[in-house]
Amino acid sequence: MISRRHILLGSGAALLSRPAPGQTVADWPHRPIRIVVPWPAGGPTDIYARALVKEIAAGISQPVVIDNRTGATGTIGVQHVARAPADGHTLLVANVTAMIGSVVALGDVVQFDPIRDFAPIGIFTESSSIIWANPRLGVRSFREFLDRARDSSRQRIAFGTTGSGSVSEQSVEQLAREFRLDLLKVPYRGTAPQLIDLVADHVQIGGADYPTASPHYREGRLVPLLVIGPQRLPELPDVPSFAEIGLTEPDFTVWNGFFAPAGTPPPTIERLEAALVTASRSETFRAVTNGNGNRAILLRGQDATARLARDLASRQAFARQGAASG
Repeated sequence: MISRRHILLGSGAALLSRPAPGQTVADWPHRPIRIVVPWPAGGPTDIYARALVKEIAAGISQPVVIDNRTGATGTIGVQHVARAPADGHTLLVANVTAMIGSVVALGDVVQFDPIRDFAPIGIFTESSSIIWANPRLGVRSFREFLDRARDSSRQRIAFGTTGSGSVSEQSVEQLAREFRLDLLKVPYRGTAPQLIDLVADHVQIGGADYPTASPHYREGRLVPLLVIGPQRLPELPDVPSFAEIGLTEPDFTVWNGFFAPAGTPPPTIERLEAALVTASRSETFRAVTNGNGNRAILLRGQDATARLARDLASRQAFARQGAASG
């Protein structure tokens, strides 16, 4: 639910979006472009954003810089862009957790509307996260994990999350609900710090996509338990998916997208879309966003907005179900 205070803030942002005297939309960009990433440096969204910047900066006359504004499950960075002048100089690269999951989990605390307050430039990659275990937990499969988690004579298993509404949190909470597990939740500000503690055995399980966690997996520092999605990954053919254990809703696919504040002039959006299309065809960018558990996609305009609306409705239904069962 969006508060009246938020509606008033949104009206103020619309006034700020007008070009300064003497400037026109055709002048864009007339100062450095700041791309806000609401997660720490080194995490998957940050990696995608930096790859995108490399590709679009060549065709833009101003510097393009990354601004990591972290905290509150990504909402601090997202809210900053929602309130920014809609002139094409403050943009956002964010994932489904920051744009959708946080809104569902935090409710009125969140002062933005993911659909009304943003103009999608494009959703450009999606992936299925994986639930990983530290080898010291002593489990090598999901079934072994269930047996260990149900053993009340042993210490509770701690699971790392990247905040309220994140896939890592909601997926493990769904497991705990469906299989009646008593787990200890430990929140982090992003995937990168969560993985550090998972590898160090400060938490025993956690969620991360394959590209981010695979270096630790190849070195034997992580064990994959479950793919959080409808099907197995080619990179992990022996690891079952959520669908295989009977968990099909909601869709926990993780996407990353490129957004501008609502009200950004259409010619500016068109130029940004063209830059994203060019980037999506680049071998360098595709090497980061396709393969290793990722799928390069390109949803623009109404298609991107429809994806946001669908995921918002799905997560809201999941939250209502959890509240009813609790």
